[in-house]
Amino acid sequence: MAQRDKLDALLPFVPYRYRPDRKPPYIRPWMVPQALWGFNLRAFLAPEDWNRIRKEAYARSGSRCRVCGGRGPRWPVEADEGWAYDDERRIQTLKGVISLCPDCHGVRHWGKTMTEGGQDAALAWMTEVNGWSRSEAARCGDQAMKQWHTRSRHTDWQCDISWAIRTYSVVPIKDGETLARERNRKFVQQAQSRVGVKVRHATHIEHLIGER
Repeated sequence: MAQRDKLDALLPFVPYRYRPDRKPPYIRPWMVPQALWGFNLRAFLAPEDWNRIRKEAYARSGSRCRVCGGRGPRWPVEADEGWAYDDERRIQTLKGVISLCPDCHGVRHWGKTMTEGGQDAALAWMTEVNGWSRSEAARCGDQAMKQWHTRSRHTDWQCDISWAIRTYSVVPIKDGETLARERNRKFVQQAQSRVGVKVRHATHIEHLIGER
């Protein structure tokens, strides 16, 4: 309980799902273009710098999910990097790092969840958290997939992590770009293997959907 004139001060600490100034969707798929798989802070920063950033995100939320306020059964939360996409210049820009429970994180990384066979559970969770019907949640997932296919047609995406450099005074490691590209190849191969087919570029999840 809080007095109304104190509410604004509390809002930054309230999970998105319960904030009166926010409306659904509180959680939705936000998929990384295939050319940028592996391009993240874990690749570009020294382990101690990445650990400091993610652990500060956990502390800010009290080790609870910023979206639903919950915790996972095996570990409370996971670090989620929030990216914005400039589709004209094809730049992925880091906007921040927040804590998400494994269920909400699975919705965000919709493509990975699908290739691992967890799409039904993620769809049910998106339905519950957003207060949607199953068809509304499915439509949101379909729209995210179409957007992902459009973005994944391009291979010239760039990754901007200046937020982390500016906020935490970290210095990217020398071989970060090379490591990111190696991880990209690994992740693409893993996705293809999970689906069980050898396909070109951005079609492996499309093939999965076609078989359902």
